[in-house]
Amino acid sequence: MSYPVLLQLTDKNVTIIGGGKIATRKARGLLTTGANITVVAPTFTEELHQMSVHRIQANYQAQHLSKAFLIFCCTNDSQVNAQIIQDASPQQLINDCTDKSRSDFFNMATLQQEDHLIAISTNGNNPTRAKEILQKIRQSADN
Repeated sequence: MSYPVLLQLTDKNVTIIGGGKIATRKARGLLTTGANITVVAPTFTEELHQMSVHRIQANYQAQHLSKAFLIFCCTNDSQVNAQIIQDASPQQLINDCTDKSRSDFFNMATLQQEDHLIAISTNGNNPTRAKEILQKIRQSADN
């Protein structure tokens, strides 16, 4: 799954705070967007080590957000995530993967075809359900 070009990310700076499974999934989805992806964490999954992203092996600090256009909070530490929200400027868009009420945007399950894009969103309420709906659409289109 990649993220739709409903938001043009080519050459935009995207910062992901966290190095676990959720951060890996976010980075994987962003790879085809042309964004400049930076991942900040004390440790990274093996897959993140293999990706073409800029990795900063460190604990989060406010300076890590300085150039970010989009920010993903992907840590399992609620205090760190809250600090990220506090440190971000009003011009930066944030997705707190642990608390949708603190998010400016939500990812969508997407099906990209040559001449169209289908995007399903549950407004951050149930990403698994969005993927299930998209899978049904995909199966229907294949029949």
